[in-house]
Amino acid sequence: MPNHSSNNTLLDFSEKLHAVLIVLYLINLAGGTLGVIMMSQQLLQRRSQSVMTIIIISLLVLHTFMLLTIPFRLSYYILGEWKFGRFACRLASAFIYLHMYATFSFYVAIIVARLLRLEFRRCYTATWVGSVWLLGALVITPVLLSYYGTSKSYNSSKCFQFHREIQEAHMVIANYCLVGILVSVCAALTVIQLTVIYRVAVKYWPDVSCQLEFRAQAKSFFFILVTLVCFMPHHVFRVYYIQNYLDEDHKLLLYNEIFLALTTMCCLDMLCFIAGIAH
Repeated sequence: MPNHSSNNTLLDFSEKLHAVLIVLYLINLAGGTLGVIMMSQQLLQRRSQSVMTIIIISLLVLHTFMLLTIPFRLSYYILGEWKFGRFACRLASAFIYLHMYATFSFYVAIIVARLLRLEFRRCYTATWVGSVWLLGALVITPVLLSYYGTSKSYNSSKCFQFHREIQEAHMVIANYCLVGILVSVCAALTVIQLTVIYRVAVKYWPDVSCQLEFRAQAKSFFFILVTLVCFMPHHVFRVYYIQNYLDEDHKLLLYNEIFLALTTMCCLDMLCFIAGIAH
């Protein structure tokens, strides 16, 4: 009887977290799709060819690919069964990480360019952005899909459960490195950005809100906030997850899925662009 009661409790817990995942992904899908459509229309009307426009277009493409995977995730969490094959499962699972780190890279590029007041020629920006896309499409993605979720056997009706591979030495090292890089970069940029905003505010006080320089730096801080809200919780939890992982601990697995779902909230950034928070 105690064992039966424990199973029912775990089932109820799983259903509640699945409901949370469904709500999060529905919000991301609706808001993200609306933001992508509205931003695309705005870019077409402006027909701008600035450096910032090139990076925003890259973010639009990234978010679009991410949004295309969300209906598959919703289907799985609603039906409780994966119906799209093992490769599609690995692709949808891997892309959430590709999207997160690629988006973070573009955010860092925008922040650094604005902090250093760098002015790049459009052709140079297009070249390095194109190089990032080629590197991701021709090298990183194929390598990731060749190894991700392949070292263990998994139930074909289940998906997003490649957790048993996390205790392999190379996976532990890779995860700690990614956590260290993102947290360090984000912490450094946060301190630098806040220092710059403070100095500009002191310089132009009390008419600080009217100054273009202050508004530009404040808008750059938006990207740091997105990283702090969407990406940082997942990476902090990731350390705890690695250290406390147990194969039979489904609660940790579901919590990890919640934090992963939170990373896709960055797809809502386009709505903030439209609202004038960033450009």
